[in-house]
Amino acid sequence: MEEMLASIISMVGNMNEKLQSMDQEIHFIREDISSVKGETTDIKNTLADMQADQDHIWENAAKNERELAKFKRHLQV
Repeated sequence: MEEMLASIISMVGNMNEKLQSMDQEIHFIREDISSVKGETTDIKNTLADMQADQDHIWENAAKNERELAKFKRHLQV
C-alpha cells in the first residue's frame, strides 16, 4: 500500500512538472501570437496606406487626362 501511495505521489509530481512546462510553452506561444498579430496589423495599415496612395494617384491621373482632353479640343478648334 505504501508503495502504491509513493508511486501515485511520484506520478502526480511528474504531472505537475509537465503541466508547468506546458504552461511555459503556452506562455511563449501566446507571446508569439501577439507578435504576429502586431505584425499583421502593421501590414494591414501599410496596405491601407498604399491603397490610399493608389487612389490619389489614379484621381490625379484622371484629372490630368481630362485637362489634356480639354487642351486638345481647344487646339483643334
